[in-house]
Amino acid sequence: MKLVSYHRDGKEGFGAVVDGGIADLSGLLYKETRFSNLREALTADAIEDLRRTAQGAKADFGFDDVAMRLPIDNPSKIFCVGRNYYAYHEVLEDGRPEWPSIFPRFRDSFSAHDEAIVRPAEDGDELDYEGELVVIIGRQGRRISEDDAMSYVGGYTIANEGSVRNWIGRGTQNCPVKNHWRSGSIGPYMVTADEIADPMHLGIRTRVNGDVRQDGNTDMMIFDIRFAISYISKFCLLQPGDMICTGSPGGSAIEHDPPGYLKPGDMLEVEIEGVGTLRNPIAAE
Repeated sequence: MKLVSYHRDGKEGFGAVVDGGIADLSGLLYKETRFSNLREALTADAIEDLRRTAQGAKADFGFDDVAMRLPIDNPSKIFCVGRNYYAYHEVLEDGRPEWPSIFPRFRDSFSAHDEAIVRPAEDGDELDYEGELVVIIGRQGRRISEDDAMSYVGGYTIANEGSVRNWIGRGTQNCPVKNHWRSGSIGPYMVTADEIADPMHLGIRTRVNGDVRQDGNTDMMIFDIRFAISYISKFCLLQPGDMICTGSPGGSAIEHDPPGYLKPGDMLEVEIEGVGTLRNPIAAE
């Protein structure tokens, strides 16, 4: 099942993708509770109720009738696993790191599907792309074992975990590089976990203006999804709707000669097998 969040007629809503359109599930009654967003439905463990409601439903409106939001538009936390693929020269030369690089991103550092990614006005001409599989947590967990980790997955989506490379080296922190306003994107759907048989064997392709820039597979991850969930849950409480960007294969703009940074007017697409295609134009701030 594919689930989306959207804005329509002045209201926020969510629904299921059916027949190329959206079946509205906003306000679904579950145990005397009505959900105003998809995160609330995940928190109430109501995915099966959403599925039953969506089965046989007809589309209430089309995608052209809505403004897309992030699949989970109000996540408590968004984590990223940095340099998590056997594709970067320092990984290939130095070998596997002992521990993953984990950093947070703010909600407003991401645009939704079809919404413009924004190149910053000052010191932002080195806007890079990084196509990634995103794990959406489906239930609350703390100190989760690797053996149990996949049972905490609610679904998957796609990210362009964009970076403003101009800010590399300005201090020791990674936060400014990764958190410029709307410098990345997430979407279009949340594909429920049952739809993806093996998330560790999915092709990832990133295209800029139709040209393939990244072409990899999730089987290239250094720290797999099980480990990432378990590791993060050791230092924080994972909540339904939290998202984990799992890293990007090689081929980002900075690795090209000359670097192929994004510029206003470009069209960026990230396609992941079985999950969908995230599409965003690039605009100047």
